[in-house]
Amino acid sequence: MSSSKGSRKQRPSVFAKGPLEIPSPTEADLPKDDEKDFDFWDMYQELDTLPLPYRMINKLVNLLFDYSWEVIEEREALREIEKNRILPTTYPPGAEIQLNKMPGGMAVSQDYLFIGGVKGFSIYNLHNFKRMYVWEKLKVDVISIWAMDLGNEVLIIPVDELGIVRLFYLYKDSLFLLKAINEMDDISKQSTCVKMELSPSGDYAAFLLQGAGDIWLEVYKLPKETWLKEVEHPQFTLNPKKKTKQLQLSTPDSALTESVETGTLCNLDLPLPL
Repeated sequence: MSSSKGSRKQRPSVFAKGPLEIPSPTEADLPKDDEKDFDFWDMYQELDTLPLPYRMINKLVNLLFDYSWEVIEEREALREIEKNRILPTTYPPGAEIQLNKMPGGMAVSQDYLFIGGVKGFSIYNLHNFKRMYVWEKLKVDVISIWAMDLGNEVLIIPVDELGIVRLFYLYKDSLFLLKAINEMDDISKQSTCVKMELSPSGDYAAFLLQGAGDIWLEVYKLPKETWLKEVEHPQFTLNPKKKTKQLQLSTPDSALTESVETGTLCNLDLPLPL
């Protein structure tokens, strides 16, 4: 037994002998948290939790408040947009024209206003808003009217209820009838104008016509230079055997009575369709 005890080796101890030492705290060991990262609250100002019915009412009130605030913000944003928006300039009417009947179409040129009416059309001056001409020689009313400036002259194209389209030429104080495109003596062969178009330059006019179950297109080249020469020198171009028709003028006085002044209405030539 003594030999076994003597042969037994002594193991080293892993524990240090003596009292344990606690290191003193240093500034590097202190926490570096900033007070801004914390929320401080007063426990005496904390509200008690409301009972269930009142909590539901509180949620509804807060929801209503949030919704109302969103509506207020949207209206305020729209009000700012409306305030910063540039409003278009509005112009009051220069004059008021009294009509006895619904007009059968209107057309505007640079200086004139054309209004289709009972058995013809009227022409108004846009500078003084006075009625210059009243042409009422048709058997039926005018349902549509077009006008285009050809320099200082105006080409006028009214269409009546029978679908007959006519071309007029306004030169200074005279109104000339160029041609009735589709007027026939035999009513059974009468065609109607479905649609018409003028080229932007006023050199061509196209008319879509129908009749007797057929439909066709007629295109005319408008001789503007020839018309201008004829109206500037009528004594050399007009046929002396042809009677010149007179067009009565009217001025819009209190009774709208016709004036004794007259303007000429005569026929000018229009080439055949292309």
